[in-house]
Amino acid sequence: MRISFLLTLLLCIPIKAYEEINQEVLNQLTEFIIKDPATQGVLISKNNQIIFEHYADGYDQYNLGTTWSLAKTFYAALIGVAIEKGLDVSLDDPIKKFISEFDGDIRGEVSLRNLLEMKSGFAITEHENQEMFFSLNNLEFALDVKKVAPAGEKYEYNNINTMLLNPIIESIFNKEPHQVLVEEIFAPLGIKNYGLWEDTDGNDMTYYGIDITPRDLLKFGQLIDNDGVWNNQQIINKDFVKESITPLSEGVGEWFGLHWSVRKFDQNKTLVGLEVTDGEMLFLVPEEDIVFVRLTKYIHDPTKGYSIDFGPLAYLLWLPYSWVRAITEFLAPSQDDNEEFVDDPNINIPNTQAKGISIYHCPFTTPNNCPGVSKVQDLIFGLSEPNPNLE
Repeated sequence: MRISFLLTLLLCIPIKAYEEINQEVLNQLTEFIIKDPATQGVLISKNNQIIFEHYADGYDQYNLGTTWSLAKTFYAALIGVAIEKGLDVSLDDPIKKFISEFDGDIRGEVSLRNLLEMKSGFAITEHENQEMFFSLNNLEFALDVKKVAPAGEKYEYNNINTMLLNPIIESIFNKEPHQVLVEEIFAPLGIKNYGLWEDTDGNDMTYYGIDITPRDLLKFGQLIDNDGVWNNQQIINKDFVKESITPLSEGVGEWFGLHWSVRKFDQNKTLVGLEVTDGEMLFLVPEEDIVFVRLTKYIHDPTKGYSIDFGPLAYLLWLPYSWVRAITEFLAPSQDDNEEFVDDPNINIPNTQAKGISIYHCPFTTPNNCPGVSKVQDLIFGLSEPNPNLE
């Protein structure tokens, strides 16, 4: 049964939130997203109140989706948690302070700020180091990275930067990253239904790998929108949050703060957020207290756990990445919703492809050159405008 409901009745949400939303734009946005067969769940909140919530056939508010690279923002936020708690960390600290393997190494002079700004100068491939996902030991892959450019100069999105938050978080908190995430963010937000992925060798993933419900993803977006405050408790340092969502570094089709992308801004407001691997989205307009989340259809048997297992594919990982990616996509083709999915008991990876990749997503394409993503961004940006400029 399809669950789709617009919570605009005055008995359900405050009058102010209702009146501040352009209903025509809201309808365009929600119809556009629902039309995408990959949509599992989508929610929109205004002033911390849910004004729209939809789930596809066969899914409800309790089903987990996976965040892919949206997870980066969760682990980056833990640095802001550490600052708020008064732990021994500064954004200007060289990362050798936290990563012993980089002590006495030029890579160790890169600052934590450089890492969070994606200005580390570390080597990157044409696939943004997605090859790391197909390595059995992702942390070893990250620690082997070469420094090829000066730090602090050029913004370049790089999965390596976020995987290196693994040893940094562990050094700061003296706990593994997953435990820190659960204790410092999930617990205060009341998030109890989740899955946290680790690689084949047991390293906590910090650049992807959070399975969560759309409602709980919305909570995290609201936490950022509220300057790091939840239930009157300052969880993430306010200045850190502000800097994170400020357009500090210009990229192509986007700006970047501290592990957050800034997609649009004018003199009055900003559109902050990301769309990632197979069309998962988290956007917010902080000045208008709007948060938008969309997770795509996800298949994973939680009884298999959350440790990556490539099964027989592990014997092919020596091949060039483009070949490995093509093989995995061939073995996990998009299927019709009515076609039964048969799970391979020998493989355990996040699967957002078996039920179809978003028709609006454009892999390895800048946001401004992806029509579907650009339209979603424009509609979100115009939700509170009486006469938005929608091309």
